[in-house]
Amino acid sequence: MGEKQTKGWELLCTLSGEQVARLFTDYHGMQLLDDGFEKHLKFEGYMGDNE
Repeated sequence: MGEKQTKGWELLCTLSGEQVARLFTDYHGMQLLDDGFEKHLKFEGYMGDNE
């Protein structure tokens, strides 16, 4: 990672999970919560098929 990425990562690691989620949805908009993201959550095992 470059210097900017390292600083950003270090900052994100000091925040709560909710704060990080809000930052990403504020930046990327609600497109982050589309069907593709749901499929990714299921593929990675964070969400079951019944959810």
